Amino acid sequence: MKDNLISLKNIRKSYKMGSLNLEVLKGIDLEIKKGEYVAILGSSGSGKSTMMNIIGCIDVKSEGMYYLNGASIDDIAEDELATIRNREIGFVFQKFNLITKFDILYNVQLPLLLKGLKKSETIEIATKYLEKVGLGDRLKHKPTELSGGQQQRVAIARALICEPEIILADEPTGNLDSHSGEEILKIFNNLHNEGKTIIMITHDEHIAMEANRIIRLSDGLIESDIQNKTSEKAI
Repeated sequence: MKDNLISLKNIRKSYKMGSLNLEVLKGIDLEIKKGEYVAILGSSGSGKSTMMNIIGCIDVKSEGMYYLNGASIDDIAEDELATIRNREIGFVFQKFNLITKFDILYNVQLPLLLKGLKKSETIEIATKYLEKVGLGDRLKHKPTELSGGQQQRVAIARALICEPEIILADEPTGNLDSHSGEEILKIFNNLHNEGKTIIMITHDEHIAMEANRIIRLSDGLIESDIQNKTSEKAI
């Protein structure tokens, strides 16, 4: 369908381990529409991280077809994949991946600076997004001066700054206490309500219940794909 943002057709991924061929994804068929809030749920070894890396153009499939916004990702050069990652997808990781020697304003500015925008312009935009996640009064603080929940808010602001259509979050509450985790999930809910497509990778059933749609992976295959009727945001 024309409103599919992501389309995976018979995606397989294998890794060579000496003389062995380890098949991690065994034929994934999946379509995600613009504006969906999707949780990809699975235990360790289910293939969810590999699936995330392929969706995020961090890794490439072994077989199958991947369409992003209607365009094939097949045989795209690494520099083009980097451009797609920068423009189309905002990443939020469990470990925050902030540069600790710089203040949080610069951490959020950095993607725009790498795109060649003027420093004054990047400061204005980065400030706006840090204010959006409730950190407008902490601009000159370094990551180590913030709590884990605050650091994850910085990571979300950085993910948003290039205005991607997709937010791809890998265990975004995994390093946080329950209160901080709930605050981060509220931010994702707000972003979804604003029209962002959210894809969240998690092993936690409770976290997955925040999404409108829950895709359960097991042993490299989709075990179930359901609309979440208990979510207040379900459509």
